[in-house]
Amino acid sequence: MTHDLSGKSWGCSYNVMKIHDRGMRADLAGWQSGIKNGDFLILKQTAGTTRYLVESIRYESNPPDMWFAKVSFAPRED
Repeated sequence: MTHDLSGKSWGCSYNVMKIHDRGMRADLAGWQSGIKNGDFLILKQTAGTTRYLVESIRYESNPPDMWFAKVSFAPRED
């Protein structure tokens, strides 16, 4: 499943906590329910959007829609 987080609206947002390997991997913190391992995230980039694969995600208990994830760059296929 693909989740478009590029719009950053109330209840659907993320922050980049750390970037690894020149942007090939990243640690994110965010808010939105329903994201699972193996899903794709569409994230805002300077001149548009880019896609990342969720390698692992951990939800918090309070608030229950807050999560921490490790993602890797997954360019969209033509």
